[in-house]
Amino acid sequence: MQLESQRLQTSVDQQEQILASPYELLNQGADSLEDGKITSFYFQRFKIYDQSFCIFNLLGTGLTVLVYELIHNDLEPEMRQIILWVIFLSSIINILLGYVRMRAKMDWKTKKGHITDAFYYEKVEFILEFVILISCPMPWFEDYKIYFFNSIVDAECYYYLNEIFCLFISLRMIFYVRTIIINSSWHTNRTHRVCSLYACEASYMFSIKSMIKYYPFITNYASFVTLIVVFGYKLRICESPLARITSVYDFSSYFNSMWTVIVTSTTLGYGDLYIRTDLGRFVMTFLCLIGNFVVSSMIVIITNETILSPLENKVVILIDRLTLKKKMRQISAQIITTFARLYYSKKYLDISDSDMNFMFKQIKQLSIQLKLTKRLYIAAQSLGSESEELSSGFNSLKEHYKQILQLQNELIQGSQEQNEFFIHFLSIQIIKLFQFVYHNFKYVILIAYYFKLEFLQLF
Repeated sequence: MQLESQRLQTSVDQQEQILASPYELLNQGADSLEDGKITSFYFQRFKIYDQSFCIFNLLGTGLTVLVYELIHNDLEPEMRQIILWVIFLSSIINILLGYVRMRAKMDWKTKKGHITDAFYYEKVEFILEFVILISCPMPWFEDYKIYFFNSIVDAECYYYLNEIFCLFISLRMIFYVRTIIINSSWHTNRTHRVCSLYACEASYMFSIKSMIKYYPFITNYASFVTLIVVFGYKLRICESPLARITSVYDFSSYFNSMWTVIVTSTTLGYGDLYIRTDLGRFVMTFLCLIGNFVVSSMIVIITNETILSPLENKVVILIDRLTLKKKMRQISAQIITTFARLYYSKKYLDISDSDMNFMFKQIKQLSIQLKLTKRLYIAAQSLGSESEELSSGFNSLKEHYKQILQLQNELIQGSQEQNEFFIHFLSIQIIKLFQFVYHNFKYVILIAYYFKLEFLQLF
């Protein structure tokens, strides 16, 4: 009996542990508070591995560009072999660094409270890195060629196999962009903690959006220049077999390749240079998709940057008011000066009628110009802040009220005939007043309080 009771108790304890394990994982997960110092240390370690990974990638990319020039021009076969071995060894080191980088990222996320079994994207990212890194020029593929028939030149052409691998090297640009994002201020450990507070993810896309918002021109034009350089390099490789046969539409010139990329990505298409290989057309399809996105975003960024911000708009309105006010003073000074000249000429000089009429016309033109400038100044005042709009509406109602009081006094002092006229005119003004109040209802409370005593005396 004791043995059976112990077995039952043991089975119950095991079941409780099994049921409690998911809740323990949840408590150790995102709901628990992380130690900022520890997670910052692991994030810095992850950044160091990522930077080392980027440096070795730069070394491999530079050597690949050099070896492609030697292959394309068929120069220095012995040196090519040495460089190819160095590229291969750097790719192996990059694969090892990529694995260490992945483990460092997983350790950092584990310290943040993420469940280790859920690191699916990190594993997929490492697999893609492995495929890109292993696709590099290799020393034992130097003499291999891929033949194909091109119907445009009506001849058999060939790629070196290492040329195709050089084409894949351009995909490493993804690693450089990723390193730039990781080392930005929008992809730090603190950024991840703040994003978790607001239920959003500090992903690569979040960092790209932040860069576009704060540095729109730099981000967009850097993307466009990178697009030209990378796809120009790809296009040169794709069209290299035809350059060995004919010099017509020669894409062995890097400037011709970049010019074709610029014309294609901006949808101009002059037709002076065009692609003649299937591989080149395949690459240019991606260029059209990416280039349209970059160019269209450039137009949107320029349009948004030319729109005044609210603060800038207030500054423009204020400068416009000051300019109009200065212009009103100048016109008023001209009117006074012309009047003084007219008075002095009429009193002390023998002025002809034509000169006097000319001065009168000049005064009239200046008066009209002053009136128009004053209207513009009043219109500019109405474009100010809400407090200025309230003040303007308040002053308008005050003027209407003064007119009504003046008409009331004239009614009391006038005759019966005048009273009938003024009663009619007063009723029109009262209707205008109520219409103005109806259309400017937000001023009613302030004005009713301010004129409380005057309204009591009126009624």
